[in-house]
Amino acid sequence: MRFGLWIPPVAWMGFIFWLSTGSFSVEETGAWILPLLKALLPWATLSQLEFLHWLARKTAHVSEYAILAWLWQRAFVKSGSSALSRNGRTLAAFGLTVAYAIFDELHQGWTGQRGGSAHDVVLDAFGGGVALAVTSWGWRRATERVTAFLLWFAAVGGSLLLVVALVAGAPVRWLVASVPLAWLMLWGWRRRARRLDRSGARE
Repeated sequence: MRFGLWIPPVAWMGFIFWLSTGSFSVEETGAWILPLLKALLPWATLSQLEFLHWLARKTAHVSEYAILAWLWQRAFVKSGSSALSRNGRTLAAFGLTVAYAIFDELHQGWTGQRGGSAHDVVLDAFGGGVALAVTSWGWRRATERVTAFLLWFAAVGGSLLLVVALVAGAPVRWLVASVPLAWLMLWGWRRRARRLDRSGARE
């Protein structure tokens, strides 16, 4: 296996490690991103600007780990390792990506200026998973499968959350509207998928 193939993912992990230092905490990035957003969107309120700042940071999370997963998969594929099948290389790339996401969040907690977050690990894993799905299946198939997963997750997960909230006597609020909407969207998506399958079979 060529050593140079493993340099890009390792170097990218080093870059992510640097981004996880106190220099890129919410306060530090907010000090220059919020004024920039205010200049671009003078009509926006402070809460809207803070939301955009939060969204930019979460988008960065997804992007960082999407790139890392792709780099790992590229290294495994180009190395020509016969020890792993195609699916095995993809799983190995995903496993390394998630493992580093966990380490990265622990590192943030060690800095003393930032805290680790399990939610961010899930977000990082999602970014890596989407990147690997696209490279393995192509855009169209990956979009279909990720959409199916998200709709099932929203419908089933939302239903379970609604039941737990009702049993616990907790307020259900948005769940009353979002859960039926998720099931309706899932039904519509599955109906469309079946129609496309039938039309494809006829061709």
